[in-house]
Formats: sequence, structure tokens, C-alpha cells
Amino acid sequence: MKRLILVVLVIWGLFYISSFVWSSKGQPPSPAFSRLMEPPQYRLSNPYENGYYFLLGFAADISLDPAKVGHEMWLESASPGVGEFNYDKPGRAGLRIQLPIEQILPAWNSKNPEREFRNMQTWLQPVSSHDHILLARYAHWTEMPFEDRGFGYHGTPRLLDIFAAHRLYIADGFSHSTTLGMQRLRKDMRMWRSVLQGATTIVMKSMAQVIISDDLRLLSNLLSQPTIDKTLLAMTHNIAPPLTAAESSFRWPLQHQFVLGVRGDRLAAAIAQDQTESPHAQEEWLTRTAHLPSQAFLQIAHHQGRSFLGIPLQTSATWERYATHYEAMIQAADVGQNSLQQYHDLVGARRQTLVGQLFTSDSFEPNWDPFLSQLRETDARLRLASLQAVLRHSNTEAAVPTRLAQVGSAYYDPFSGLPMLWSPTQQKIYSVGKDRYDDGGDVSFDISVPAIISPAPRPNESTATTPTKRTNRR
Repeated sequence: MKRLILVVLVIWGLFYISSFVWSSKGQPPSPAFSRLMEPPQYRLSNPYENGYYFLLGFAADISLDPAKVGHEMWLESASPGVGEFNYDKPGRAGLRIQLPIEQILPAWNSKNPEREFRNMQTWLQPVSSHDHILLARYAHWTEMPFEDRGFGYHGTPRLLDIFAAHRLYIADGFSHSTTLGMQRLRKDMRMWRSVLQGATTIVMKSMAQVIISDDLRLLSNLLSQPTIDKTLLAMTHNIAPPLTAAESSFRWPLQHQFVLGVRGDRLAAAIAQDQTESPHAQEEWLTRTAHLPSQAFLQIAHHQGRSFLGIPLQTSATWERYATHYEAMIQAADVGQNSLQQYHDLVGARRQTLVGQLFTSDSFEPNWDPFLSQLRETDARLRLASLQAVLRHSNTEAAVPTRLAQVGSAYYDPFSGLPMLWSPTQQKIYSVGKDRYDDGGDVSFDISVPAIISPAPRPNESTATTPTKRTNRR
């Protein structure tokens, strides 16, 4: 009798699973689902002219064409059982940078970087014996059209190599002249803002912001020198305008993550066993460099849903609900909301029987808030750098808070919607940052830059803002 009951329960369980998995089979996909599965429209037909593939093969041996190497890896990654781009084949990473980020041009963050850059050999020699190749390649890349062809792929370029070359390229310019250095700085920011606007993956969008922010730190340092080269100051006009709506869009990165989830091809550990690098090494590097939460990329990556019995139970109905959710997130991000709508708030919590809970998996809740905050921080740094230049150019004796308000709302703090703040004691202008508390320019919480005022305001013209008191510091 017990065996009979057990057999009946097993048969019923299998029937339940089958009905759950195939309940929506045969139903056509919704318009929302179909829209999200559509890839971007590409213009470039020749892969060897696309800067995206050039970045993939950027550190290839001297004798190889980076674009051809990158395109070859991209084609390989589309094969079944392949996930990340394989850099282990001979020659594909011969010029790779082995140094940690802290050792890549420490002069970049020095008190007077322009002076340090003039002493070329001091900082260039330890980086790479093939620095001239990396410099030439990076300079060539800044002239190339760029289309992010990573949509629907897990692989990413080797980010450290690109980051190192970006610093070498600009520092080399300043080692020759202020004019060349500023020309390269402007070109670098313009190129990466183009990448930011056209990014179809969150890795590429975050990487663009890392380099833009790195450029802005250098620019802010140059603008905060007690005496400033007139040539440099003249070249700062409109160098860092606020982000545009297109640059701020998360449409394609959100769609990219949705497509990866639907395909269910998240890398298994076995795929990486034959590779010397971790499948997620680039995401880990980017997480540290961008100061993102340690699990930021894992929190947006759909895992394959499994039941208590270990059987995949993702259904088309599940992905239809996610399609509704992702469309809502895209719309919320496009209108500048501080956080995106939660999945459970949108579709509602499903009521399940006890048996159903044994067979079905919990719904995954993607968390995109860290990436929204990163984008606003990038926008805040752009606006602060622009305001630094305005204050250095200004000939008025108006109080600094008045000047910060007079530039217009386009340069207000993206976190508060109010003018940037001024600390006369620290000689800083600052954004309140993602916590939206005024901490007087404290770098632990606020986003601040030094500001040299020209001409100097009278002592009674500027007063410090009263910081909002914290009840709990993180």
C-alpha cells in the first residue's frame, strides 16, 4: 500500500511539473517580450573597422591585428559550450599589463601631475617594454568608430590593459606639451562618452564611466593648481558637459541581461576549467575599480531557476512577467528615477500551495540600484569639473554659492536637484552623493573637488552650509 501511495505521489508530481513547465506552451510571445529579444541595429559591416573588436584584441602580440584577434574570439564565443572570450590561445594577450592598478602611473594622482608627466622615463619604464605599441594602438582606437557588439554575449575585453593604455596615452601627451595633453584628454573623454552612449552591456557602460571618472579626476587636479597654465584653462571650455539622456539610458544593458536570462546560458563552472582566468575576472576587476558593491554583477544576473528536485522550471509565463518588469525598469531609468521598480511589487507575490513550493523556485529580484548610483556619480563629477572651470574663469566678485546657482539647473547636483554646495573652510565644491546628506564635503560620503576661486571672494561673502545631522553613519 505504501509503495502504491509513493508511486501515485511521484506520478502526480511529474504531472504537476509537466503542467507547470508547459502550461504556456504554444502561446505566442507578447509584444513586450518580442521587443526585449530584438538585438540592436548595427551600422558597421566591416568588423575590422569596429573599435569594439579592436578592444577585444587590444593586448595581442605585436605581429597580430587586434581587430582580427578580437573578432575571432567573438565568433568563438558564440559556439555551444563557450562563454568568455578565450585569451589563453598563443599571442592573444602578449602585451597584457601585469601590474595592479595602484602601480599604473601613480603620478596620475600626484599633487602636480603635469609636472610629473614631463619626466617620462621615471613612470613609463616600469609599465611595459612595449609601451609604444600600446600607445599607438590606443591612439588608433580613439579614431575608430565604435559599436558595442557584446549584446547577448558574456565575454568582455581585458579591462586592465585598456585602462593602463588610456593613462599612458594622456600622460604621454602632457609629457610633450600642455596643448597635446589637453587635446588627448578631450578626445579620450569624447570617445568614452560615445562608448557610454552606445553601450549594449552593463560591463561596457560601467567601464566607460570608470575611464571618464579617471579623466575627470585628472582634470580636477589640473584645475585646482594654485597657478594654472593659460593654455590649459582656455582649453577647458565646455570640456565636461552633463550627461545627455542618450548617455544616461539603460535600455540596452537591461535588455542584454534579459536576453542572457531567457537563453539560460549563464556560464557553468566547467566552462572555465580549461582557462587560466576566472570567467568573471573582468567583472571582479571592474567592481573593485568602480567601487561597486561586491555582488553588484551577480545581483543582476539571472540564474537558472530550479525546483526542490533540481529540475529547471523556468517557463515562458515566467519570462513574460519579467518582460513586463524589464520594460517598466527601462521606462523608470529613462525618466531619471532614483531606483527601479521591484519585480514583486510589479507582478505581485504568487500564492502557492505547499506542494507547489516544493517544486517551484523563488523569483529572482534583479538589483540595478548600484549602477544607477554609479551613473549619477559620473554625472556629478562632470558637473563639478565644469564648475571648477567656471570658477577659475569667473571675473565676478559674487559669492560662490551665488555663482554655483547662476550657472543654471543643468549643472545642479543630480542627487538633490539643487545647486552644488561650497565649503569655504575646505575650499571645495561638492555633491551630497547617493545618501543625499550634506556632510560638508567629507570625501567619505560626499563627492567633492578642490576649487580655486578667481577672484577670491571677500571673507563675509560665503558661509558654510549647515550639514544635515546624521543619526547613523554607515
